[in-house]
Amino acid sequence: MTIAILGGGLAGLSAAYYLKREGGIEKNQSIQIIEASNQTGGWIQSWKDQNTNVISELGPRTIRGRGKSANNTYSLIKDLGIENLVRNVGIDASARYIFANGKIHQLPMSVWKALFTVNQPFTKPWIYYVLRECFSSHNSKSISPDVQNNDESAYDFFCRTYGHEFADYLISPLLCGVCGGNSKQMSVKFMFGALYEAERKHGTVGLGLLKEQLSSILNREKVKDTKGTNIVKPPPSVYYLDGGLQRLIHALDINNESQGIHTNLNTRCTELHFHENGKGARIVFSNGKQLECSHVISALPAHNLASLFCVKSQHSPLTQLLKSIPMVSIATVNLTYDDPKVMGPYKGFGVLSSPLEKLSLLGIIFNNYIYGHSDRVDLTVMMGGYGFKEHFIKNSKCLSEEKLADTAVGHVKRVLNIQSTPNTYSTQILNDCIPQYTVGHYERVTKIQEYINVRRLPLTLVGSSYAGISINDVIFASMTAMRKLCK
Repeated sequence: MTIAILGGGLAGLSAAYYLKREGGIEKNQSIQIIEASNQTGGWIQSWKDQNTNVISELGPRTIRGRGKSANNTYSLIKDLGIENLVRNVGIDASARYIFANGKIHQLPMSVWKALFTVNQPFTKPWIYYVLRECFSSHNSKSISPDVQNNDESAYDFFCRTYGHEFADYLISPLLCGVCGGNSKQMSVKFMFGALYEAERKHGTVGLGLLKEQLSSILNREKVKDTKGTNIVKPPPSVYYLDGGLQRLIHALDINNESQGIHTNLNTRCTELHFHENGKGARIVFSNGKQLECSHVISALPAHNLASLFCVKSQHSPLTQLLKSIPMVSIATVNLTYDDPKVMGPYKGFGVLSSPLEKLSLLGIIFNNYIYGHSDRVDLTVMMGGYGFKEHFIKNSKCLSEEKLADTAVGHVKRVLNIQSTPNTYSTQILNDCIPQYTVGHYERVTKIQEYINVRRLPLTLVGSSYAGISINDVIFASMTAMRKLCK
């Protein structure tokens, strides 16, 4: 029998890799990846301009190197034999900027400077917000039971704990840049889980984080290897792959193929039927062919998986739960300028726009500083997100390539004061590309998993719809799911 993996993006490819590595395949079983498009990788696509040698990314361009999931990603990269492609982000890419109140502001790069000096657009040093949270009356005893035991929006949480400025000028732009999300809708329990748990357990965020940090230090001391051997070199704090992140996709493709895993491109799944008592499933394809399989691993976005169940399916509760995880679309425009002087004083990773500016702009990424190029300016302008329909769908003319480019150039002029005309540009629209972890996301995912478990459906869910959108999150979730499945 076949184990079918629906979706040949990063989640599906890494699920196939870990399923084979964990020994979850019997001798009479095979793994097949089903991909509707003509290539694997999903939103991870890289291409090089033959004239400028500029690498452009359709989706993410960097990988963070700190934390448990980051270490797992780095281990995968080493296992695939592409560690030699890892590159540190450029030394000039450390600064971050916020566009608020019609001006661009650099976020403080030093904790001490942030704590004890006023950095616009904030009107007070950050120590004020920290002390406000620690000594105000909103500890866990005074928080309403609904908030104390359940979820709330990230915006409400940070307004309540650190004040409106913190929510408006830091958290809201951050969520726009990370996931194109509206902080007034996004779940603090999911997006800022450590802060949520710290307040819930200890009464205040600051006290909770301090206790957790001290506990972590004590635990590390207890398990420290006194021999001092086998020190593993950690990954860079932020890095990219030479030639683009699609090199990771290619490496997974090659490894999976060498392990006998077959990838079916241009193969669209239209229906999914589960047999009684969890004894396998039947997949129907757009060409009329069918595939019987013992287990289905879905790496599709939740709403795409929901569309595979028949309208009159007995699994309509599952369908509704899957559809309740919303998605947003992003428009990206890559702009290049031959004169490096047009950037003026701005060096860094990029700038995020505060939603208070009411622009279609989410942020501008400074690719030339990320990749360490000094001979030109290479920018990626991100637009839309939760405001995509408002800014672009209401006027379909805004979606033309020329109009998108004009809009992006306008944002660059307004934010970075670059008045020059770009030498080249390219546009992309990523429809329904980022899931939104809105308030109650944990509970929705729990109900989805409970439904699958209670009915013993031969279905495993991976992908960004459920456990995180970053490259690290997606790979780690696939690894965890495959280990659980193999057990």
